[in-house]
This record gives sequence, C-alpha cells and structure tokens, in this order.
Amino acid sequence: MVTQFKNRSILILFLAIVFVLSTTAVTAQEVDGNQTDSLEIEVPAEDNTQEVLSAPSSTSQNSDSNNQNSTSAFLVLDNDADEENVNIGDYVTWILGAQNFGPDVAKNVKIYDKLPEGMKYIKHTATKGTFNPKTGIWNIGDLTVEEGVVTLSIVTQALTAGEKINEAYITSDTNNTNNITFEEEEIDVESSENSGVTGFVYHASAGMYESGNPVFLILIAILTMAVPIIKR
Repeated sequence: MVTQFKNRSILILFLAIVFVLSTTAVTAQEVDGNQTDSLEIEVPAEDNTQEVLSAPSSTSQNSDSNNQNSTSAFLVLDNDADEENVNIGDYVTWILGAQNFGPDVAKNVKIYDKLPEGMKYIKHTATKGTFNPKTGIWNIGDLTVEEGVVTLSIVTQALTAGEKINEAYITSDTNNTNNITFEEEEIDVESSENSGVTGFVYHASAGMYESGNPVFLILIAILTMAVPIIKR
C-alpha cells in the first residue's frame, strides 16, 4: 500500500509539473506574438518619418525659385579728362563712359557726376539718356550688352587754380557683379604768369624786348621824331 501511494504521489506531482510547464510555454508564445505584431506596426511609421524629413520645405523651394529668376550685370564705369594740365580760363572736357558686359540687361542705370569746385559748366552731349547739370545725374536707363559703350561729355571752364578732382558713381536696379562702382579723374589748373599783363616780354634768344601794347610803340615813335625838332 505504501508503495502504491508513493507511486500515485509521484504521478500526480509529475502531471502537475507538466501542466505548469505547458501553461508557461503558451504564455510565452502569446507574449512573443504580441511583440511581433507591435514591431510590424511600428516599421511603416518609421518609413513615413523618413519621407517627411527628406522632403524639401516650402522656404527652400521659394529660395530656389528666386535664384532662378534673379538677374545680374557687370557694369564698367570710365571717367577721363581731355586735358591734365591747364591754365585758368582754359576749357576741359570730362568724358564719362558706361558699358554692360552682361549676362543680363542692366535696369535703370544712372551715373552721378560731381564736378570739382572752380570748374564752370558750359555744355554737354550724351550718346544715350539725359543729363541734369544741376543735380549731376546722368539717367542712362536700361543698358544692354549689345549697346556697347555709352558716353557723356561735359565741357567746363577752369575758373580757379589748384588740383581738380572729378568724382563719378554708377548705380543700377540690377545686381552689379562688378564691385568697382566709383572712379575719379584728377587734373591740375595753374595760374598763367602772363594772364592779364601788358608790357615788355623779354626773349633771351632774340636778345630784344617785345611789347604787347601797340600804343606804347606809337608813343616811342612820336618821342623819337620830336627830339630833333626840340633840339633845333
């Protein structure tokens, strides 16, 4: 009897262990299955996130559009004078030039010219646009590559002596890729030693005096003729 009881007890214990192990295995499978289902749901979410990050923003699209529509031109300014050394009373012509080397049309091109003090404005001629002597603004307008060089000539008269500097600036509504937008030209005006002076001028090579006043010569001739008469 004791042996049969032990055998039954061992059998019941064995069956209990088998039941517990089988229950634990099922629970583990269910947990693993739930985790697998959860991972399959998260994968598409990660893919969608990557697509959103790689898509260009509206700001960058507008920036690219603006870059494609932007225009530029390479504008060259020239500022010269037909004389570098003159005397008071002489005339000097200042010659301004502008040229567009592209690639696009330069819109609303203007040159501001500041004449030096002591230089009197006389007249001007322009191959394109209009020039206002009072403001010093030469309004060229739109300047294409095909037009080449456009010029403005300003005739002035020197009224005072000294160093004279003419300053010119160029502007445009189109982006100018040339950083040089200013140029100046310098001349020297000297006071003439013989300006407004009458009388004798000595020429060393001739060894004689030359008079610039014919009335003085007439007086000398009269005195020369009168000396013999007075002596008589």
